[in-house]
Amino acid sequence: MPASRFGAPFVYDVNMDDMTGLDIRIVRATPDMVGYVDGLRNNLVVKARVKVSMCGDNYDFDVDSVQLPYKKAEVCCPDRAYLGRDDAAIYLAFVEEQLVGQVCVQEDHNNMARVWGLRVEHGHHYHGIATSLMNTVKAWAVARGLRWLRAETQDIHVTACMFYRDYGFVIGGFDRLYLQATPGSEDETAIVWYFEV
Repeated sequence: MPASRFGAPFVYDVNMDDMTGLDIRIVRATPDMVGYVDGLRNNLVVKARVKVSMCGDNYDFDVDSVQLPYKKAEVCCPDRAYLGRDDAAIYLAFVEEQLVGQVCVQEDHNNMARVWGLRVEHGHHYHGIATSLMNTVKAWAVARGLRWLRAETQDIHVTACMFYRDYGFVIGGFDRLYLQATPGSEDETAIVWYFEV
């Protein structure tokens, strides 16, 4: 079993080979792995945005190109504050020894699990990493008797929106004013997704 850069061996929660042949290892982060948590880049080039609309009784979305693509570096909340908690988990995805993904989950009210911070490193999209992370989150929620997953994205995260939709999440609503007080995100729309486990 490989050791982390902190000297302790990893304890793998899941060991999968997806159809791409990558050996994806999903690890529940422990306090001694704090150096890995939040270790992925948080920048992106915004080339398109999601536009949510009603389609019958449900929400759906279209993708519109932006006239002038732009770079955005997002400021993330420090997820490491959730390490070692009983009501939360941070899962990290590794391919060989390289950190390639992360997701956070926490017990929320109404028999739901709040999911956030689902990230996959640039160059590793479309290899099953996000699916492996979400499958692990779903198993975590089921083990706690939680019935729903709740996630939030912004309209600039087109890849994330497509992932959530393709995974089986449905849009429960959106909020055009939620990010008004967040510098650099004032014109973004928050989209709330739900998945029944």
